Amino acid sequence: MNKKNLTELLGYEPGAELKRMILDDVKTSGLSIEECADKYAMPPQFIVGRGSTFEYNGETMTSEEFQRRFPYRRFVIIRTRE
Repeated sequence: MNKKNLTELLGYEPGAELKRMILDDVKTSGLSIEECADKYAMPPQFIVGRGSTFEYNGETMTSEEFQRRFPYRRFVIIRTRE
């Protein structure tokens, strides 16, 4: 995993200490890098209006679809008033 991929997973550029912490978590827990990095990641935020769908990386999906595709990711749903 290179620095760019880890930056995309976290939502910010990690320092050397955080990279070490993530790699130590991978070694001790046996989880994937994505799962361990998600503990330190900024969760994506989605604004949901009518139809309860949102756009992520150019794809329209529901929160259930997002959870199925990215089971290790946390996310925040912001619902609008109607």
